[in-house]
Amino acid sequence: MNLIIYGHDYPALVTAASLASHGNRVDLYPIDAPETWQWQETAIKQSGLQALVQQQIEAGRLHFLVGLDCPCIDKAQIHILSIQSAQRALTESLVMQLIPRLAPQSLLVIQTLQGVGRAAYYQSCLVAQQRESAVVVWPEFMSEGSAIVQFSRPDRIIIGATQSWAIDMMHDLLRPYNRVRDMMLIMEPAAAELTKYAINSLLALRVSAMNEFANLAENIGVDIEQVRQGIGTDPRIGFNYLYPGAGFGGPNFIADLKAMVETFYAYGQTPRLLTAALVVNQDQQEILFNKLWQYFQGQLAGKQVTLWGASYKPDTATIEQASSLRLIDALLAQGVRVIVHDPKALDAIAQRYQTQTLLSCCEDQYAACQQSDALLLMTEWKAYWNPDFARLTSLLASPVVFDGRNIYDPEAMRQQGFVYQGVGRS
Repeated sequence: MNLIIYGHDYPALVTAASLASHGNRVDLYPIDAPETWQWQETAIKQSGLQALVQQQIEAGRLHFLVGLDCPCIDKAQIHILSIQSAQRALTESLVMQLIPRLAPQSLLVIQTLQGVGRAAYYQSCLVAQQRESAVVVWPEFMSEGSAIVQFSRPDRIIIGATQSWAIDMMHDLLRPYNRVRDMMLIMEPAAAELTKYAINSLLALRVSAMNEFANLAENIGVDIEQVRQGIGTDPRIGFNYLYPGAGFGGPNFIADLKAMVETFYAYGQTPRLLTAALVVNQDQQEILFNKLWQYFQGQLAGKQVTLWGASYKPDTATIEQASSLRLIDALLAQGVRVIVHDPKALDAIAQRYQTQTLLSCCEDQYAACQQSDALLLMTEWKAYWNPDFARLTSLLASPVVFDGRNIYDPEAMRQQGFVYQGVGRS
């Protein structure tokens, strides 16, 4: 098939390279990218993506467009919209330009959602201009760090479409990923949009609930890890997304939650649970600051702390909507010197805080701890799980550790001489 994918973030690049690897002719137009963007900037964030993209370019199956004046636009059978969620106006402008040029029985596929009802709106625009094309919703469920695997081995494939020929085209396109068993769920476009938002909303509710339980457990004097183990044994609940910590983040996840809230209000309904979850998360993102404040009795000015982990999750360089940013901002506001280490996100942190003299980045996780009054862990990178604790005690000015992801055992840390505080770990 001849495909065009619009977007520059990792869902667009993973989709383009993966579909090209199965023989499709794919053109990618990074319409939402900065002017200086190079595809390597996005590919480096995903394990194996840089090699996969390069292979498809060299094979002549993947090409990059610089504008809409290419004849391939008019010949494409499938147009996939993978533009960032926040770029709704840009997406709508693009769709209006594409509609007159869509080939008969071609598809306009919405991959990165921008609200419930967008598919119906675009379909009405097609009908108004008498185009024999269809709008399909194909929500992506990729996450940074493991996007290629999640795309290639999906848990489910949700397709929102009503025309039988459009469903057949999507079946044919995604056949390589749907062989072991039929994982394709066909539903109304609006139902597909709502499904994606509802999934992320339920995950947010789950995490925020666990964070509230953790805070209560800490006040009671109970170890939340014991509670988590007990909760997870219930087959109706399971263990996924039951880890309390210093809040969740990520640009797409937060954008989806806000879009869900907007949808509730748009239909005259108040989203009480979801708004509460977002409030809980905002408070939780500052939990390590509050613990540090209490430990030093409010005397933070002039202190030095080390932050391990700045990206919003492991295996990514993205810091947008990361919990670490609220912590860093609060620390700097109190006159705390902050030393940051992260395996991938240091460039982004340095760029964001380039005018802040109190913040510095360090490429060595141990050197970053030199003479710091406390170590704060915010992202559970593999390199942080089993560090040289004896070396840490010799480097830190005081052996104080605040663990925002509960990756250390409290008793083991205390036996090694650390003052240790996790989230909900009594």
